[in-house]
Amino acid sequence: MRPVEASRSIPNPAPILAGARILVVDDDEQVRHLLRYLLSHEGYEVTDAESGPEALEKLEGPLPDVVLLDLHLSGRTSHDVIETLREDPRTRFVPIVMITAGGTRREKIDAISAGITDFLAKPFDGEELLARIRTLVRLKRFTDVFEEAREVIVALASTIDQRDPYTAGHSERVSYYAEMLGAAVGVSPEEREILRYGGLFHDIGKIAIRDAVLLKPGKLTPEERLEIQRHPVAGRDLLKNMRTLEAAMPVVYHHHERYDGSGYPEGLVGEGIPLLARIASIADVYDALTTDRPYRGAMTRVEALRIMDEERGKGWHDPVLFDLFLGAIEARPEGFLPGGEEA
Repeated sequence: MRPVEASRSIPNPAPILAGARILVVDDDEQVRHLLRYLLSHEGYEVTDAESGPEALEKLEGPLPDVVLLDLHLSGRTSHDVIETLREDPRTRFVPIVMITAGGTRREKIDAISAGITDFLAKPFDGEELLARIRTLVRLKRFTDVFEEAREVIVALASTIDQRDPYTAGHSERVSYYAEMLGAAVGVSPEEREILRYGGLFHDIGKIAIRDAVLLKPGKLTPEERLEIQRHPVAGRDLLKNMRTLEAAMPVVYHHHERYDGSGYPEGLVGEGIPLLARIASIADVYDALTTDRPYRGAMTRVEALRIMDEERGKGWHDPVLFDLFLGAIEARPEGFLPGGEEA
């Protein structure tokens, strides 16, 4: 039976979809040939591979907008390919269509769990195939827009750090320390990613703070301190409409809460403070203490941890998380900084 059943004439995709890249992975040369013909005729750029390893080699070049993947590949299995695609930040949102001539119920459930976007049964109808590809390419383009917006926010956060030479690189280091502590706590990979982005964005609300206040070398007035303390609210308001960053919002908004309720902006207490915000708070304080400030030099690790232990005694830090942070940071060489620099 032919794997493709062409029927009526198929309308061309919208111009915005022309040039989209499709990767076809199938060990049947006839299937690859027919898919190349159909998709190329519609204006797509088609690359094909007959095995999993070859498909992964193709990913070293321009990344695809959609992957068509045979359920049963010789050599490296299709599930290994899916896992690699989903673990790589560059390809984790690429739609994957599983092509199957049958497949058991268990195989399909496993594929869905691994991250398959859609299924296409052999023999497949050409019109149905192209309709699905158009939809998935549009989805990928929308996802790319959100990813690009997120990268703009990352760049903006870095720019805010650069406003003050004393805090340059602060957000990147907080992101690193927060992920480190998250790993010690045992949070999920998804939560570690939230910590990474939350650390990068935690001070983004400082964009609303005047330079005269943010860069002031001396003691702040009560009014100026209140202005500084508004930055978590400004950060929340800046990011609240970005659905892809919604999960990081508790870190941005609550990283200055204290375990005893004496923090801001809401004075939350204990485990009423989101876990990821409690983690980021410890990372934030540690980096602030171990880097130069206009009013003092950077503390050594020992000095910083002693100060933080005193703060823990006052009830400022989650005691369990602080103990885990101690173990994680002391496992690093003295003078270690993210990126391989030395303090």
